[in-house]
Amino acid sequence: MQSQLNYTVCDILHVELSSYEFNSSTLAISPHFTNHIVMVKFLALAAVAASAAASAAVQIPQSPPKVINGTEVPMGKYSYVTSLRHDETYPSNCIASLVAPKILVTAAHCSLYEWARFASIGSHYLNGTMDGERIKIVKRTQHPKYNKASRYDYDFAVFELETASSFPPIKLNWDEDQFSAPGVVAWVRGFGTTKSDESQSPVLLEADVPIYSNAACQKAFSSLKYNITGSMICAGGESKDVCQGNSGGPLTVTRNGIEYLVGVTSLGFRCGVKGYPGGYARISEARDFIEPFLPKTAC
Repeated sequence: MQSQLNYTVCDILHVELSSYEFNSSTLAISPHFTNHIVMVKFLALAAVAASAAASAAVQIPQSPPKVINGTEVPMGKYSYVTSLRHDETYPSNCIASLVAPKILVTAAHCSLYEWARFASIGSHYLNGTMDGERIKIVKRTQHPKYNKASRYDYDFAVFELETASSFPPIKLNWDEDQFSAPGVVAWVRGFGTTKSDESQSPVLLEADVPIYSNAACQKAFSSLKYNITGSMICAGGESKDVCQGNSGGPLTVTRNGIEYLVGVTSLGFRCGVKGYPGGYARISEARDFIEPFLPKTAC
């Protein structure tokens, strides 16, 4: 009964039940955010799933974002990191990256249920109200090849802002070979705990993570019967990783002093578990989708 409950809630509501033990016969991999229904407690989700789907209540992720073993970034740096919220003061639940003055790139599963209505851009703080900008999101577009049944293949979305941000956007990497080769050290950033199950950090965190080959990543996830496709890239794993709530966040590399976005946080098995790297949507595989949204000078 427990394994059936895990599968049903995860599959229908995209909820990660991190307090339960998963195995390869159930849904072992989950996106890095947890969906809750407003005014419904976590433990009651399974019982109310059917009625909630038919109700007008907004479904909003509410789990704390996590960067496992992360450290605080310097104040004012990485201002392209954006937290997504239901309103201007609502807690952050997904992350995005500013790639043009009015354009954000995030994970497609962060666009489900249309809960993300505001973007907090350039804030060093979790609450998003002490600095930075708060701009309304006016349009969300998922990659045409994204399939929410599988959730992770082509897990890209573009969010359009009502007004332009004044913060500098991050550059996009279209060169798969140069920037995402196995062994390259990349960086992840987001808000949350420095260790799994601890309280949230009030400030922006970062961690360095090595990139895996897709073959090595597929081997790691083979026991879970999950397919790592060409639209994905893997990094991190033991000790340093991202966790629930950091979906859509940036995976970046720096070359010649310039930082490039190479991946979008997408999937993982628990958090920081040995032998299981985190999964990201590979930016170089989404050029045809993202580029039409950008000003010609953005790249």
